[in-house]
Amino acid sequence: MKINKMLTTIDTHVCGEIFRIITYSPMQLTQIKPEENALTQQFSKGKALLLNEPRGHRGVNGCIVTPSNKADYAVSFIHHENERHFSYSGLLATLTALLESGNIQVKEDGIYHIETIKGTYPIHARFNNSSQGLELLQIESNVCKLIEESENYSLVEIDYSRRYVLFQLPKIIPEIDMAFLSDILKWGKQAVKRLKETVHFEGVILAERIADNEVKSVTFERDGAILRSPGMDTTFALCTALENGREPTELVNRSIFGSEFRAKGVEGSERRYSIQTRPFVTGEHQFIYDQEDPLEEGFLLK
Repeated sequence: MKINKMLTTIDTHVCGEIFRIITYSPMQLTQIKPEENALTQQFSKGKALLLNEPRGHRGVNGCIVTPSNKADYAVSFIHHENERHFSYSGLLATLTALLESGNIQVKEDGIYHIETIKGTYPIHARFNNSSQGLELLQIESNVCKLIEESENYSLVEIDYSRRYVLFQLPKIIPEIDMAFLSDILKWGKQAVKRLKETVHFEGVILAERIADNEVKSVTFERDGAILRSPGMDTTFALCTALENGREPTELVNRSIFGSEFRAKGVEGSERRYSIQTRPFVTGEHQFIYDQEDPLEEGFLLK
C-alpha cells in the first residue's frame, strides 16, 4: 500500500446531525471563496474520501475551518450533491470542536464570530462556572418570511435565501413515529419528486402538531433523504408558519429520532428566532487515501 494522503478530522454531532470538521488535509484554504466550486472540483477525491462510504455515509457533512480577517475564524462547507451550502448546525459544530480541543481561546464575554459565504454570524457560548466546560451554544436566525400559504402547504424562506415547503401530517400516516417510518419515507420521496417540477426549495417538512407550542417533524432534503436532526432551518420555518400573527413564544420541535430543538422569538425583532443547544464531539479520526483502493471514491447506499 502506498499512502498518498492522510486527512485528520474531528467529528461532532448537533442533535444527531453529523459534521466532519477537517483539521488537516490538502483542502485547507487560505480564505473563504465567494463560490465553493473549487472544493468540489479540485478536491473531489478528498471530499469523496471523507463523506462517502465506507468512511462516511449520506448523513455526514464536511466543514473546513480557515483563518479570517474579520471574525474569530471562517468556515467552508463541503457536501453531497444537491445539498445546501450553509448550515447553522455546522457553525455550532465547528465552534464546539475548536473550544473542546483547545484550538480557540475561551472568551470572557462568550461571543464568537464566524465568517461564511453568507456573511458573519455571532454565536454565544455559555460555560459551566465550576468546571469551565462548555454548557450551551446559542445562535439567532436572520429574518424568516412566510412566502405562500395554501390549503396544501406553506412556503417559508429563511435568511432571504433558503426555502422550505411545509406540510401538515396527512391522514394516510397515523403519526410521526419510527413505527411508520416506511410510510413516511414513501410520502417524502413522492413529495420531493413532485415539487421539484414546480417549486425551488431546500427541503420538504412534514409536521405533526402535538400541542400549541410543540411539534414533531421530519425534513426531507432534495434527494429525498431524511435530515438526521430536528433541523435548525426546519425549526425556524415551523416558528414562522405557526406564528400566525401572534407574539412569538417558545416552540419545541422534535425529530422522529427523539432529539429536539427549542426556539424562541428574538425580542424586538420581526420573525427572527434563537436556539440554544449542546453539540457533542464524538471523536478524532485519521483517514488514509490509497490510490490502489478499488473503492477510492466510495459509494452511497440509498
